[in-house]
Amino acid sequence: MTTATTIRPPALVRRGSWIYCPLLGALAGFLLRVVAAWVAGLPWAPFQGVFELAASGADPWGLLVAIALGALIGLGFAGLLAQERLVVTVGPEEVVLATGRHAREIPGDEVDAVFTERGHLVLLDGTGAELARRKSGLDRFALRDAFREHGYRWRDSDPYAGRYVLWTEDTPELSLRGNTLMAERDRALRRRDHKEAALLRAQLAEQGVVLRDGHRKQYWRKTEA
Repeated sequence: MTTATTIRPPALVRRGSWIYCPLLGALAGFLLRVVAAWVAGLPWAPFQGVFELAASGADPWGLLVAIALGALIGLGFAGLLAQERLVVTVGPEEVVLATGRHAREIPGDEVDAVFTERGHLVLLDGTGAELARRKSGLDRFALRDAFREHGYRWRDSDPYAGRYVLWTEDTPELSLRGNTLMAERDRALRRRDHKEAALLRAQLAEQGVVLRDGHRKQYWRKTEA
């Protein structure tokens, strides 16, 4: 029985964030404490209340509290980064994509092609629909070797790259529902609402539409029947 292969972020990245994030937070707290009294004294400076609060309390305790709070905030950021890191486990029968405590299992016989694009790992089925698109940050060559080792079709680029066309309003090849979703997603991209854009991408996938973004423009193609 073939052993599954797991690809994780480098140990330096996994462990280093728990060190440098608190350190950067502590440094930010120190700098905020140092400049807070000066900024609070400027009548034209914005956020006076914030700086007055940061400058309150006598040293050295006020400085120590600012550093400690900064370190705690940095620790929180390190936790968020840890929850967003992708770990990929590739086996002959399934592919598991895990982020934090959440894992998605994709049956291996549904995967027709695998490639990376702009820092994302993409898995396609036989119709060209996206089974998954995940921001990875993982070593591309390690991913390639793992998928090839277990018999998956690794592609150096999107095999459907030549089929995407630029979306314009009221594209006749799309349904009314499809054009409405594309318009909503266009507005979400313009206001940099990535969460909303991702939700709309999923809804368009249900319509058989696959997207590619470029320079705040949307390119699309239809999946094969």
